[in-house]
Formats: sequence, structure tokens, C-alpha cells
Amino acid sequence: MAVEKYEVRTLVEEILRVGFALGDLLAELVEQLPEDAYPGQNPAEVVIEMTTGSLMPVADSAGEAAVRQATALVGAVLDRIICDLRRAMEIARGGR
Repeated sequence: MAVEKYEVRTLVEEILRVGFALGDLLAELVEQLPEDAYPGQNPAEVVIEMTTGSLMPVADSAGEAAVRQATALVGAVLDRIICDLRRAMEIARGGR
């Protein structure tokens, strides 16, 4: 059963929206933290742990299988995009 192109486009847009928002938000938070906020700890790791804690209720609600499927899907999406873009670059450079 084929997936509608609209659904795939919606997935792409959601991945981009989440990626940009989280990347910007977490980078800004790490930059804004005072240097002594978490002595002896990497501030980026602390922020990732905080983000994980924020996500836990959503993940618990969805269930472990759904979380694993979502993780696999997002990873596969990235792998496919990288593969296709590399191939497009090869073709553009004249390497068929």
C-alpha cells in the first residue's frame, strides 16, 4: 500500500520544523548558561538530558515500540536523503 505524497511531504516538513526548532533552542540554551551552571558537566549533555526528561511523558504515552519505530524512521529518512543527495552531486559532477 503506497503512502500518499502529501503524507510524506508533511513528514518532511515536520522533521524540518522540529529539527530547526530544537537545534536553535538547545544551542541558544547552552550558550546562555553561565559557565558554572553545571560544574564538572558538559552543558550540552545536561541540556540533552533535560530534553530527554521533557520527552519522557510523550514517549511513555506512545509506548516503547512506537518510540523505536519513530527513531528508526527518522534515521532511515536521514540515511536516504544523504544517499540521494550524494548521488545527485556525483551526477552533477559528471560521474554517472
